Amino acid sequence: MEPFIEISIIVGVTLLLAGVARLLKQPLIISYIFSGILVGPYFLNLLESYEIIDALSKMGITLLLFIVGLGLSPKVIKEVGKVSIITRVGQVLFTSILGFLIGIALGFDYFVSIFIAIALTFSSTIIIMKLLTDRGDTETLYGKIAIGFLITQDLIVMLMMLIISAFPKEGGIESNFFTTILMGVALVIVLLFVGFKILPKLMDFISKSQEYLLIFSLGWCFVLSAGFHLLGFSMEIGALLAGFILAASPYRFEISSKLRILRDFFLVLFFIHLGSQLMFGNIGNLIIPIIVFSLFILIGNPLVVITLMGLLGYTKKMDLWQDLQLLK
Repeated sequence: MEPFIEISIIVGVTLLLAGVARLLKQPLIISYIFSGILVGPYFLNLLESYEIIDALSKMGITLLLFIVGLGLSPKVIKEVGKVSIITRVGQVLFTSILGFLIGIALGFDYFVSIFIAIALTFSSTIIIMKLLTDRGDTETLYGKIAIGFLITQDLIVMLMMLIISAFPKEGGIESNFFTTILMGVALVIVLLFVGFKILPKLMDFISKSQEYLLIFSLGWCFVLSAGFHLLGFSMEIGALLAGFILAASPYRFEISSKLRILRDFFLVLFFIHLGSQLMFGNIGNLIIPIIVFSLFILIGNPLVVITLMGLLGYTKKMDLWQDLQLLK
């Protein structure tokens, strides 16, 4: 099937399911994932252009995190940095250790239990950010803390990926790992210098043409994201950093408003692609572990986060006045 016709049919199916979701007053993201399941190999089997859909979905992820980065200022990081790092690291340690022990208790071997524990530890940055932006909660206190959790999580994931990728290289883990870290630090320093010393002088010229401002924003976002990916770092970190560098620009709100429509369309394709990749073949044989691990995540993770945040002074009884004091 021609890719254009294929994507058009898939978007049409998504339109119908999204209408049902609206009638049932459910988040549209659920309809997108169900659309992917419906057009995937288990049902209609309409999705053939996987590479095209995958590329478009990555563009949506990149734009989402770029826009999130535009909203991150040094002031926000200072406000929520401590609670985000302490709570997220504590949650990662708790979930990974207990998840591993549960895996062993359910009969999985050590290797499989380690991977299950890692999978249980991390949230989906894309899904959470989509829900926060849809609700307009990215500027609230809890929204900023949630974004801080996700940034901390992505940094942990990046470090884990660097460690894992270092093992098969010649020269040992030490040389490869530290070389990559130094290269990443140097890259960030150069980008911050360009962003805070050179770009402000160019933005007045760039912003004189609204069309050129749009092209510049897209180019800056995608080039940095692709560059980080090619260098072995996270594509998402590159997009987030690209937005963060422009966060101090007086044109950040204008850039964000121009990119939101593109972001939303490409993210729809991302969730469709995600739904089409869900596997149901052996679900019947794994129903007990699925239920146990799901209950652990739904109950255990919130408890540890609430406990750690409570120790840091963030309680469910915190009123509006306290929120305003924290945001000063």
